[in-house]
Amino acid sequence: MPQADLYFTKDRTLPASVLAEIEGAIAAFDTAAGVCKGRLHPVDGHHSHVFLRLSLLPKPHRDAAYAAELGKKLAEVIRPHVAAPSALAVNISFDLVHYTAVTVE
Repeated sequence: MPQADLYFTKDRTLPASVLAEIEGAIAAFDTAAGVCKGRLHPVDGHHSHVFLRLSLLPKPHRDAAYAAELGKKLAEVIRPHVAAPSALAVNISFDLVHYTAVTVE
């Protein structure tokens, strides 16, 4: 299950619907990824920027080329929602080897 944290400086606005677009892009790229937990984080910042931090479980097919291609696709999804001038960055990591999740009911 991917975890998408989308940070943006408070001088920008992003619609919550961008999270569904991110999830759709991930699902289209990697059908084994599953649903994506997404969060928007408005932050104080020095320069206008948007930063997507995406974490996925490591799998044999998830490598540097995978991250580069998915990163490009995600930037294309986010870009229409970002007003200029602004920086846009995507960071993809496969570092959740010791990730634990529970369902609270």
